[in-house]
Amino acid sequence: MRIKDPDYPAALEAAVGILRARARQGRTITYGELSAELAAQGFDSIPPHRGVMTYLLKDVCLHHNEDGRAPMLSAIVVNKASGEPSDQFASLARSLPFSRSGDWTWRDEQQRVFAQHREE
Repeated sequence: MRIKDPDYPAALEAAVGILRARARQGRTITYGELSAELAAQGFDSIPPHRGVMTYLLKDVCLHHNEDGRAPMLSAIVVNKASGEPSDQFASLARSLPFSRSGDWTWRDEQQRVFAQHREE
């Protein structure tokens, strides 16, 4: 799948739904688990690392968050081995429109995501 693929918007909505459900449970999800859950919903061409997953997770963060102020939903997506988001997540957090501060941590962002979705 590519970001210009006509199924990409549906894959984005599916990813947002999966991540929101996980966030309501207060649980992280690995890149591999997200890829597998997307495949189970018919989006079987999104491998867990690099490529379209990178763009998908950025777009998940921008979903209904064009100004970047809301918690970044993809903060709960982590590497299976390290239990942490990829280095690309920290780069995204410091870029526009998110512009997280120098004392920002991904753990703080995760807690903001969990708190936001517990309140929904």
